[in-house]
Amino acid sequence: MQLAPWLVLLAELAAVAPVVAGPSECPIAGEKIHWIADYCMALLETDDEIPASPCIAWELGKAPTGDCAAKRHYKRALCERSIRLGQRRDDMEGCLADPDFVGATVRRGGVGGR
Repeated sequence: MQLAPWLVLLAELAAVAPVVAGPSECPIAGEKIHWIADYCMALLETDDEIPASPCIAWELGKAPTGDCAAKRHYKRALCERSIRLGQRRDDMEGCLADPDFVGATVRRGGVGGR
C-alpha cells in the first residue's frame, strides 16, 4: 500500500511540529487585556473598569501586535508611572524584572477576579 509511508511521515511531522515550533512563553504573567485595563485604571486613578472602558477600547486599538509585546509595553508604562510617582524605589530594570509587579486586574485574572 503506497499511502502508508505518507501516513507515517504525516504522523511524525504532526508529533514533532509542536516540539519544533514550541510555544514561546512570555515572562510577563497575565493577559494583554488585563494589562491594558490596569494601565487605564492607573491613568484614571480608579479601580472601576466602567469609567476606564473608553481608554481600554482606545488602547486595544493601538496596542503593540502580539500579546507579549503588548504586556511588555504596558508593564513598562506602569513601571515608569510608579517610579515617577515615587511608588517604587528601584529603577526601570528592577521594576520590569519584578514578577510581582502586576496590577490588581492581572493579579486577579480579570476585573471580577476568580
